[in-house]
Amino acid sequence: MGLKIAARLLTHRYLNLLLLATIVGVAALARLPGLNRTSLWYDEAVSWSQSRGSLTELLSSVASDNYPPLHNIVLWLTMPVLGDSETALRLPSALFGLLAVVLMYLLGRFVCDRWTGLLAAALLAVSPFHIWYSTEARMYALLAATGLAFLLATLTVLRKPGVAALLALAVSGTAFLYTHIYALPGFASVGLVCTAFAFRDLIRREPIKTSGAILACAAMTASTLAFLPWLLILTSRARSVAQEGFWIAYPDLPFLKTMVFNISGSLSFFSLLAGLALTGLVAGLVVTRKPARTGSHRQDLVCTAYTAGPPVLAYLYSVLVQPILFDRYLIAAWPGLLLLAAMAARRLLPHIAPLALLAAALILTFPELRFTLREKVRPEWRLIVQDYLERRHPEDRLVLYRGFAAPALAYYLREPEAFAPASDRNTLAHQGTAGARWLLIVHSNEHETAEARAAFGIGPPAPVARRFGWGASGLSLFEKSVSD
Repeated sequence: MGLKIAARLLTHRYLNLLLLATIVGVAALARLPGLNRTSLWYDEAVSWSQSRGSLTELLSSVASDNYPPLHNIVLWLTMPVLGDSETALRLPSALFGLLAVVLMYLLGRFVCDRWTGLLAAALLAVSPFHIWYSTEARMYALLAATGLAFLLATLTVLRKPGVAALLALAVSGTAFLYTHIYALPGFASVGLVCTAFAFRDLIRREPIKTSGAILACAAMTASTLAFLPWLLILTSRARSVAQEGFWIAYPDLPFLKTMVFNISGSLSFFSLLAGLALTGLVAGLVVTRKPARTGSHRQDLVCTAYTAGPPVLAYLYSVLVQPILFDRYLIAAWPGLLLLAAMAARRLLPHIAPLALLAAALILTFPELRFTLREKVRPEWRLIVQDYLERRHPEDRLVLYRGFAAPALAYYLREPEAFAPASDRNTLAHQGTAGARWLLIVHSNEHETAEARAAFGIGPPAPVARRFGWGASGLSLFEKSVSD
């Protein structure tokens, strides 16, 4: 009896489920235990701050920012149930990260076979880049998950259109667009490819009800119309951002190399993935397919558009108009490259290449994976606030320079009147003469730090506490002495 049960478990179906469960388990172990290992950083605290009030207040505050509101709505729904601890705020992202791993399996199985799905899921499960942003209370893990759902729904409609598939495409496309502005290039790239397929079907006079491409375009049109109100808001914000300037650097070669490393965890691994994906694409377009797989050309082109569209379009915009290309914004495109590489490995050398690719991923990205899980930190707001609370007297007042970081400080102090933000030297000088004793300087260069100290009236002594943060100042806490 025991032998029969064991034999049954080792059949393809049960072995497949066992391997998928193992991959999801590994993904969970890499994401869930460390949700409170690092402090919330500024952007995460902004998400918390924007999502605390009413839904109307949430929409109003997000409308004045540079992204759509879906992730904030998720936090608005979960905070009353889970609370607003670091773990509670990051848990939705971790769960969306696990969902993305499952969607990678479904995509790989759909476009090729179950082994491709398992390989693609495994590659994403151990990706340091995806792990890191699955432990952040921002929209990036949601962006990857909704993007993969959109891609899967598009491929499903192209192959076998039906009411359920069309509804799934319209809903997933809308969710994708409402997650982040970088969904637009991915959505548009897939839409352009589907439009080309639709024109081809029209020329061939294929009935609309059987043309997956035409129906896919119709479903994406519904998503676009649903997103149109927020698109108008983002367009208005884009004008002010263009006038004020943006913090992202010009994408020169050193910038691009750093970005590629941050995403892939290894330049060698990225080269391997890109080479495999390109080889698989060329082979898929050149080699004659079996009649049953004539749709492979279409699905390969759609996956390529989804993957290459965002970085290519963002790079061109950055070079021609204004820099907008940044690593974390490409988190939806990154799984697409992993999927293309997994497809190519399975098609070129089906028994050897998939295992070799997974081994290469583990070996080449292991240093970055270990660093991500154990050492990588965000600005240490939790620790700098602890430093302040241990030293202050009840009547002391704290001034924060710069004011844009107020949400992070407010999250950890939890006292609305516990500090005063200051964005310029005049405000600092006024606070200093009004009796404020403590100054926290964040994310400033050496010149700005010196000017801030002078305006506040602090002499040359070193800060009483200093924690990791960006810029020469990091997070530096100063105390005004009696002599000052």
